[in-house]
Amino acid sequence: MPDIALLAPLASALADQDRLLAFARAVLAGEEGVESAVLGRHGARLEQVGLVDARDGRFYARTDAFAQAMRAPERTEASEVAQLFKDGRLTEMPTRPARRLAVLAHLRDRVFERGVAYSEPEVNIALKQYWDDCAALRRYLVENGFLTRSADGTSYRVAATVADD
Repeated sequence: MPDIALLAPLASALADQDRLLAFARAVLAGEEGVESAVLGRHGARLEQVGLVDARDGRFYARTDAFAQAMRAPERTEASEVAQLFKDGRLTEMPTRPARRLAVLAHLRDRVFERGVAYSEPEVNIALKQYWDDCAALRRYLVENGFLTRSADGTSYRVAATVADD
């Protein structure tokens, strides 16, 4: 899936009709490029977003700019975690320890505030939004050091030092 943050500047730059015509001139000029004076102030904006390159007083179209923006971004831990959610709910609990810890950290950051004490029913209600087995999810959060449970078992807090900090 392409990153809209990479496509938006390109589309925005071409939303101006005069700038679109300037880019078209650069594309039609091909390898010869267009003199800077021909594109005027539009050349700088097109260069800024990566639609043209400036060399030796000329602008050269980068016809691959949209193709590069459309490529799927590099996979990151955050994108791997995001893939485990559909319509805001967790679709599976990862078995790989690193991935499971990333999901738990994500849930901790999304659901709980530091310094606030939560009763067990409050924790269950909050976690049930993401996963039906809220007791297992609560246990994972405690066992992996993301939440602490009071000695009497009546309240939970975000751990002062957590597994991934």
